[in-house]
Amino acid sequence: MNTNSESSDKNNGLEKPLITDEIISQARAAFMAAREIKDYQTLFVGIGLPCLVAHLSQSFLSPNCHLIFESGLMEVACETQPLSTASANIAKTAKMHGSMLDVFSMLQRGEIDVGLLSAAQIDIHGHLNSSRLTTKSGKTLSLPGSGGAHDITVLANKVIAVMPSDPRRFVNDVDFITSPNSPYGNREGVAGVAMPDAYFSFDTGRPILQKIYSDRNADSINESLNWDSQISDSLEIVNPPEGDLIERAGIFLKNS
Repeated sequence: MNTNSESSDKNNGLEKPLITDEIISQARAAFMAAREIKDYQTLFVGIGLPCLVAHLSQSFLSPNCHLIFESGLMEVACETQPLSTASANIAKTAKMHGSMLDVFSMLQRGEIDVGLLSAAQIDIHGHLNSSRLTTKSGKTLSLPGSGGAHDITVLANKVIAVMPSDPRRFVNDVDFITSPNSPYGNREGVAGVAMPDAYFSFDTGRPILQKIYSDRNADSINESLNWDSQISDSLEIVNPPEGDLIERAGIFLKNS
């Protein structure tokens, strides 16, 4: 695939973007996560990569999924990248403008099938950190924090994290537990994490490499992370996204 070519063709009135390696990487991570979503499920969508997961789900894999945002927007058509949970581009497509109380009440009642989140760190237990990091020199870096991610992690029936392929983000123990992975009852907690090369589950209390793209090697992926992980005996090989799917991801990310 040529990542350095730009087209001036139009798609739904939007100029096609330059397909960079970064766009391809984000599309691969989002597509891997989107494969975990079933049609007609209700999704609580976090900002960032989770929005691209929602877009690809609606556009390609589960067109009847229902999108909910923390601000109270419901039944959203996620056509372009929102910059906040109440961006105008998702507010104008929402079928209902409710309140934060409305959507978090849905979480408490168990009406959210899947929470989509990202974070600065994730560890082998499935805990997420978006609050603070400790550098090698011992300095503490404060991060924006969780917003509603803690509530989503604890109350959604299932959570899928989506992360870039940065080994610094995959640690054995997070520096700070912003969003604990605490499955209970019928709620699965953080069931897995999607990245541009693979999908790990936390079914047994440790990360298990469940799926990889066909152009990647399982041993190499496992060794590239700072994780005490293992490869599933039933490892699934997935064809990576390409063509129109990559192009649509690029348009989505470019036109905020």
